[in-house]
Formats: sequence, structure tokens, C-alpha cells
Amino acid sequence: MDSVQMIGSTPSVFDSAVQEELLGRLQTLRHVSLENGRTSDFARFLGEVDAALKRFEDGTYGECSDCHDAVEPERLMADPLMRVCLGCLDDKQRASLEDDLQLAFDIQQGLLPKTGIKCDKWHVHHAYEPAGIVSGDYVDIIENGDEFYFVLGDVSGKGMAASLLMSNLHAAFHSLVPMGLSLGELMKRANRLLCESSLANQYATLVCGRANRDGEIELANAGHPTPILVKSGVKGELSEQALPLGMFCEAEFPVTGTKLAGGDSIVLFSDGVTETVDGNGREFGTAGLFAAINGGTTGTPDALIARCLEHVAHFRGPSDRHDDLTMLAVTYL
Repeated sequence: MDSVQMIGSTPSVFDSAVQEELLGRLQTLRHVSLENGRTSDFARFLGEVDAALKRFEDGTYGECSDCHDAVEPERLMADPLMRVCLGCLDDKQRASLEDDLQLAFDIQQGLLPKTGIKCDKWHVHHAYEPAGIVSGDYVDIIENGDEFYFVLGDVSGKGMAASLLMSNLHAAFHSLVPMGLSLGELMKRANRLLCESSLANQYATLVCGRANRDGEIELANAGHPTPILVKSGVKGELSEQALPLGMFCEAEFPVTGTKLAGGDSIVLFSDGVTETVDGNGREFGTAGLFAAINGGTTGTPDALIARCLEHVAHFRGPSDRHDDLTMLAVTYL
């Protein structure tokens, strides 16, 4: 999921947030250097921050110092002192970046839930396919006593910055779920945490559900693609939505409920599924997912997801995939 970011001489919310962060770094570095004596490292960092602020003043912030093209926005969000675009990195810098990306990939993989989870009568399966090395999609299963929570979301932006925001969401939900909050209150607190800990142009669409051993499910949808409910062989959409997380600190999140019988399922997905395009530019869409979830029974959740991904791949054909793709199927057996 992309977010609009304007770099350089054009003022934007992104620019203001970065300026505030740079000024904060400058104040901290000066305070530390006064307390401990100005070492060469402190002097170097102070110089880099001062230089970045000067680039804001002359309208060249976000411009590559070598080729004068734009530095990638997601790299600026991860490191506001960045001065060189990817194409102008030397061999040493490129090797260092590759090491960082590999570490980020390893960390993100460690945050993913196991596949084929069983919670009492519930069977849960997911597929997680980043378009690049790291992903801005978030998928999670959190067990809590006799209940479990399932989450699927998509954060704004791409690359490292998006993966950092994904890990922020992971930490927030894992800290909030054990508190025993209502689903609506859990979403409100997660939203507030995201608002207070991210840039103004960062947000996340997300669906969070809570399921108990009797087949009852509660769902809250923060601006995410609508889940598909397969109940008694009938496919439909759970359309209740609120604003994405992180947009307004005091937002409310309505909760809907349903009860599943044996063989019923709920399918969650990121927009990388429905926005898959073929060679003619046509989108797979929700209609493609409905066609993939064929027949009156879905079988096991892993078979359901495999069928959907097969349909997506067949529809896309040889075309490249440009977005992260994540699916989660929750089945009551």
C-alpha cells in the first residue's frame, strides 16, 4: 500500500515530521556532547544533522548528492540523514545495505505466526509473500486463554519503513491482547499507540478478529479490504468499516459479530491479492476471490488459500507482482 510523499522543495507533512525529528536529534546530540565532551563521532553526527537541516532551507533535501535524482522516500523515512540514492551507492555501501536488508528479513520472518495453527475447533492458515525482501503486510495469530485473535493488516509505504511499522503493530497487539480488553477498546488503544509513535503520513488498514471455542467471532475493520465470510456454503462480505489505524488518535472502531458452524470460514486478504493485474491491466478483484472460493464447502483453510493463490497466479500469468500478498483463512471444523 503506497502513501503519497513529496520530497525536496515542496512542503509536506512528511517534510515537517522529518524536520522535527532532525531538530530533536540535534538537541539530543548537543546535550550529550556537552555532558561527555565533543568526540569526533559527536562532531560528525552534529555536522550531518546540521547539513540535513540546511538542505531543507535551500530546497535540496531528499535530492541525491551525486546524481541529483530523488532519494527513495522509504529510505529517508528510515534514515532522515540519507544523502545518496540506491543507484549511486558504492560497493561497500551496497554490501552494508544488503546485510541490513537480510537482517530485517530474518527479523520479520521471526515475527510471523506458524502455519497450520489449530486452536480447539478452529484451524487457521496463512500465506505471506512479500513483493521485495521485506513486507509492509502484517499477519498474526495470538492465543489468549479460551480465545484467540487473528489480525491481517497493510501499512502505508513500502520497503524498510513499512516493515518497521509492521513490527510496531506486532508489538502493540501482543502487548494489548493479554489485557482482556473489549475488541473495540483494543483497536482504540492500538490506534492511539500508532498515532503517537509514527509520522503523520503513516497509517495502516487492518482487520482484527476474536474467536471463541463456540464458533463465535467478533470483527473490527479499520479501512481494510472487506473479509469474505463463507457460511453454510453462501459467500458474502462483512462490510462494516472504520478509518485506518493511525489517522486520528481518538477514532472509534465498530465491532460486528457472527457465529460459524462446522465447515464455515472467514477469509482475510491484503489488497495485493485483489489488485493483482494481468497483462492487459485488468484487476483480479473481489470477484476473482469469490470465483476461487468455489462450491459450497471450503475444506481445510490451507486448501482454501492454496486454491485462491492458484487462481491469482493463473490470472496474473507472466506479469510481475508489484505488491505484497497476504491471505489468512480461519475455519471452524
